Amino acid sequence: MKLVYLKTDFPNGRSHILMRNTESQTPELNHFVLVLTNRGTLWVDVFWPYDDESERYTRRISEQQFWQTFREWRLNGVQLGDTEQVAAVLARRQLNLKKQPIDA
Repeated sequence: MKLVYLKTDFPNGRSHILMRNTESQTPELNHFVLVLTNRGTLWVDVFWPYDDESERYTRRISEQQFWQTFREWRLNGVQLGDTEQVAAVLARRQLNLKKQPIDA
């Protein structure tokens, strides 16, 4: 497993830090070993569909920056999240994308 550390800062103020396994076998899915948000939610060992929008706001960070941010968020009360709920949201998003007509 080869990990890279990333931070996503969305325009609405939400931020994620994560470890991505770059040796994942499926190119349509990203394997995020740990996903944290500064709004107090934690997801562990998540497969996530590739998302162009998220990639625009994502940048590489060092392992040290990752753990520093993790410590700061832990001090602010990060709690365990619900991966089933995340999967449902992502599934709805993918279905909505498929429903939109493709402009040719």
